[in-house]
Amino acid sequence: MNREQFYELLDIESAEDFQYFENLAAFFECEEELDYEDVAALFGAVDQAVLAELIDEYFEEITNFVPGSETEVFSIFENVRRALIGMCRNCEEDETLRSKLMEELERFRRWYSIDSRAYCTDPATLTEEEKTMRDALLLARLEKLDGSGYQYDFSECMHYPLDEYIVSLGDLAAAEDAEAEAALVAEDAVAEEEAAQFDWRP
Repeated sequence: MNREQFYELLDIESAEDFQYFENLAAFFECEEELDYEDVAALFGAVDQAVLAELIDEYFEEITNFVPGSETEVFSIFENVRRALIGMCRNCEEDETLRSKLMEELERFRRWYSIDSRAYCTDPATLTEEEKTMRDALLLARLEKLDGSGYQYDFSECMHYPLDEYIVSLGDLAAAEDAEAEAALVAEDAVAEEEAAQFDWRP
């Protein structure tokens, strides 16, 4: 796939157009072979703050479809989400980290949509289907609508190593988010208290 076809897949004409959930979803869910230089060039030019927000939105979306009993799958997604966001927030002046971010985005895409193997069994027929993680979660999403009740085996998807350094960046980003949320809650509480005082009536 050349760059023109790649951009057409993502529904963009330039890196500046990469601003929406659908753009990132199209990338992560692509099962075709991509030229890594095109991938690196694109994400090297995308606004990193925007990319961090899109990553957060995308992972929030897909974790909603993880079957409730599959806590290890949820943990993998959460760790990858934190790591990617942490790198986005810290790679502005670190070319090595920026390169690592491109590699990790592509590695997740390949694992999620090409290389991973999950097994989904229809309890009515005991028919087992082999699917990628992407397609298994799509099935889980659909079965919430029709109640088909598939059984899932994600055991072959569980090995997703992450470098300790980028994990630490993810933990830092999560801590920053928690602090920001706590500050907002505190501000809201103060505002409500002040409003209550002014709203007092005899």
